[in-house]
Amino acid sequence: MSELDFYFDFSSPYGYLASERIDDLAQRCGVTVHWRPFLIGAAFKQTGQSPLIEQPIRGDYFRHDMERCARLQGTPFKIPAKFPYAALAPSRAFYWIASFDPKLAQKFAHDIYRGYFADGLDMSDPETVIATATRHEIDAGALREAIVDPKWKQHLREVIDHAIARGAFGSPFFFYKDEPFFGNDRMDHLEQWIKSHA
Repeated sequence: MSELDFYFDFSSPYGYLASERIDDLAQRCGVTVHWRPFLIGAAFKQTGQSPLIEQPIRGDYFRHDMERCARLQGTPFKIPAKFPYAALAPSRAFYWIASFDPKLAQKFAHDIYRGYFADGLDMSDPETVIATATRHEIDAGALREAIVDPKWKQHLREVIDHAIARGAFGSPFFFYKDEPFFGNDRMDHLEQWIKSHA
């Protein structure tokens, strides 16, 4: 089965919208998706960009566009009070969970995204992240330790460095056999490409 890398930032609204579509795309295309949270802030430092809604003139457009895209695909969405945020805790937690149960990590990722963009929960707070994980009977104490463990801090740094080295500069970002696609609005193109190059 072919493989697709799905890079996303837990603070990214378009990453959230893509996360709600990626499972169906994978099923239609017969691909295995590797979920790879990273921090686009590190990429912004190299590209000179800033979060979309903080950009003059463009910010108002993108705020409107995020809400419109969510309505069009039928995904619950509201811009959180604390937006954007550095998604260190959920990203480290994801990789720790994925180390023993990748499917569970994906369920956790969905809950983090939905908790943040649908319910307005503060996912910059590690305790909110931990509370989200315990819904899946994940041990809170073990996860609390993992979030501050140097091993998972380093792992996330390595993922970020590798993503940027591959050319990922935003969220969501996809690689299918090293062919890059950026944005939730490129998922139709991505699907066509996979089907024609499988």
